[in-house]
Amino acid sequence: MDNHSYMETTNNKPSKEQVLALDIATHTGYYSIHSNGTWNFTESKRRNDNKQHKDFRDTLIAYIQQYSIKQIVAEDVNVNNHFCDMRKLSEFRGILCEVCDELDLPEPIFVNVATLKKWATGNGRADKAQMMCACASRFHFEPSDNNVADACLIYYYYLRKYHID
Repeated sequence: MDNHSYMETTNNKPSKEQVLALDIATHTGYYSIHSNGTWNFTESKRRNDNKQHKDFRDTLIAYIQQYSIKQIVAEDVNVNNHFCDMRKLSEFRGILCEVCDELDLPEPIFVNVATLKKWATGNGRADKAQMMCACASRFHFEPSDNNVADACLIYYYYLRKYHID
């Protein structure tokens, strides 16, 4: 069952306080009504990158539990990324799905990058600066970086698409 039909059949839409939006990457932007910022999961070159997966997982679980998050919405993997970036995004996406499963949350909703850019700016190929500007002008939020801007826009896109007040 996809997320849309889950919400329709259960009539169990989350409130805006229960939504967490993510721009998943080594520098993961996050946005919710509770807080926002960028989580840095960069590993030292002396390490083998294994610890960042656990750090990502632990950070997600702690945030979800602290704020009683019921729905996560995230930017989808962009197939035009460099291979290493694609692999990392796919790994983190898998961890996100596993966390939602463990905490008995619905599957995350993934938003297509071009769709988000088109909705936010009117241009499906908008650059980072345009996305940050859209965040500030549309939602009166000055993001600290492009990761937070994307997460903010994903959050408001989701609220608008699913009619959450």
